[in-house]
Amino acid sequence: LRAAARSDAEFEQALQQAAQETLKSMAERQIVIAEFRASATDLPKTYVDTDIEETIRRDFGGDRNRFVASLRAKGTTPMSYRKEIEDRIIFDSMVSQIRRTALEVGPGKMKAYYDKHQADFARKESVQLRQITLMQGASETVAEGKARAEAWAAALRDPAKLPATLVRYKASLTKKTPEVGFAEIAEIISADDYAKQGGDTGWKPLEDSNERIVGVLRQLKDGEVSTAQQFDIPGSPTFWFILKREGLKAAGTDTLDDPKVRSLVEDRVRSQAIKEAVEKWFTELRAKHYVQFR
Repeated sequence: LRAAARSDAEFEQALQQAAQETLKSMAERQIVIAEFRASATDLPKTYVDTDIEETIRRDFGGDRNRFVASLRAKGTTPMSYRKEIEDRIIFDSMVSQIRRTALEVGPGKMKAYYDKHQADFARKESVQLRQITLMQGASETVAEGKARAEAWAAALRDPAKLPATLVRYKASLTKKTPEVGFAEIAEIISADDYAKQGGDTGWKPLEDSNERIVGVLRQLKDGEVSTAQQFDIPGSPTFWFILKREGLKAAGTDTLDDPKVRSLVEDRVRSQAIKEAVEKWFTELRAKHYVQFR
């Protein structure tokens, strides 16, 4: 808090706010436990026993004497620790029950959230592509590197040439597959961070790409592979991009028909519903119980 504060007054204000939030959280915890104990329900002893045994096994190598010594060093007793664990299990169980009531998310709630937050799903003109990056070899001339890159690009545009090209450049596939395409070749020859994903860079705004690359992508159709695009940077080896356009989306707004959007909206609606359900429950509990700080 002090590191984030710009003045002593701001620090004191943040400290007071944190203290109040902590106090409120502690009070709510006690209220929940009191609500449970006021009911006719009993927490099975095995729940607490299992939790303690797991702690002894995990943190003390199964040595109960070390566990008890650790409690003494902290100034507590096995009985007090047992109550602490029991209270935690009760609190977590009670809150989990309320959370479960809010897990169901109907189409109506999702549509209402989407309609209210459509601006969150606006997108710029976007492209999904795969890429292969080839670097000039240490013993290669630029001309030799260019010939190699162009050979791979030609083979990717005409898959019938791939077997011969693999043999020519002594490239071996990492796994057997009935079909060899751009993704499989990218995995074994590309020199960038996307190689493991088969060159897939995912969807991204078209404007984030190099202007020359944008021009190439606009000329390609979905599924087409580009020629080798050479880039020369002073002081660095020459490199080449081979691109495959997977899709192009015009600027607009993603809809609920998109599985990714639907999943995101569902998660947001569920999180909001859970938060509201827990807050409502705490409000009702605070109205039922008297809380005194001293």
